[in-house]
Amino acid sequence: MRLLGFKYLRRRYVVILAGTIVLISTLFSVTSYSLLGFYNGFVNSIEGEKGIVTVYDERSTTPFTGYVQLDLTDQINMIPGVIASSPEVLVPGTIRDEPIFVRGVIPQEFSKLNSLTFIDGNMLSMNDAESIILGESLANRLGLKLNEEVLLYGVLTKCYLELHVKGIYVSHSTLDDEALVPLYVGQWLRRIQMSQVTLIRVKIEGNVATSTKILEGITVETSEPGQDGEKPNNQSGDVPPSARPDIDKIGVEEGLMRTYFDRYGITRETLLVLSVLVFIFSSASIVIASTTLVRQHRREIEVLRSLGASNKTVRTDLLVKALSLSFVSVLMGTSLSLLMLWIAGKGGYLQILSHSIDLAFNPLILLLNLGLVFTLVAMSTARSPFRKAN
Repeated sequence: MRLLGFKYLRRRYVVILAGTIVLISTLFSVTSYSLLGFYNGFVNSIEGEKGIVTVYDERSTTPFTGYVQLDLTDQINMIPGVIASSPEVLVPGTIRDEPIFVRGVIPQEFSKLNSLTFIDGNMLSMNDAESIILGESLANRLGLKLNEEVLLYGVLTKCYLELHVKGIYVSHSTLDDEALVPLYVGQWLRRIQMSQVTLIRVKIEGNVATSTKILEGITVETSEPGQDGEKPNNQSGDVPPSARPDIDKIGVEEGLMRTYFDRYGITRETLLVLSVLVFIFSSASIVIASTTLVRQHRREIEVLRSLGASNKTVRTDLLVKALSLSFVSVLMGTSLSLLMLWIAGKGGYLQILSHSIDLAFNPLILLLNLGLVFTLVAMSTARSPFRKAN
């Protein structure tokens, strides 16, 4: 006896089950997409596109507090397979009491690694000591326009500068949440010497150069002793001394932020596990709704039994209907969560370290959501009270 076309489930209980699944799926999807979006956005905030490796101070506890020597750039550029290199100083700061990230860069070198399209104004030059350019997302968040004056405050050193907005750019990357100033301006805001930078980003040909080859090239060039073997004296009590590069502290990574995350045990897998735990804590609602759907249809089930339907036939039909309803509900919950996150992102509410989250559809999250919901609904239906009926 075939029951797929026979409608015996009451709308009220179907809506209750569907609504519960939509709610739980939305909660799970919001949690998953938020955590992975923060992770991806933070990971991409340093290096950006593929094919870029970073030379950094691997002894530093964060990617923003270490120092490497600026003259490493000349050595890096001589390594085969290196297309371009950009020494940069990362400066956490505030404008209009809003937290931002500023990069001190050499404009012509930075442009070789990142393509910027200016929607207003022009690119920096090294002579623009009193200028700043802003990413479109940052400019919109701060409400700033071309040629406006801003007061940039460096939070690590309590230094400030009055700058005027020379340009507003679009990069279609996390750089849209940042601001750029000439390299020496960033060095002053961080109170480091002119011979030091936070990191050096390097664009490479993947089939020629690798992070290992770059580190080997740096090691060979810097292992030779200096002419006098002495380190210059520190000229300021709060400024690290300039010295020949310390090979032991230099690291070269593709995916630098992943290295720091791994150091503290944060991976995509652990974030997905955390999302699953959120789902499990709220899964009782789906179990109750599924069980209620079956229990509230005992009379209809008995009628079907009296008409010749076997327990197996009824259970299979219930399972097919419940799983079909679950599939549609999960899709609705996922769509709703993405819409909510998109609206929140446009409003500037989803940021980590002043960078917007990387919000993109992830089929793994959808499949995991479907798998968890299907498992709960199938188990609840299998435990139906009519299972042992004659």
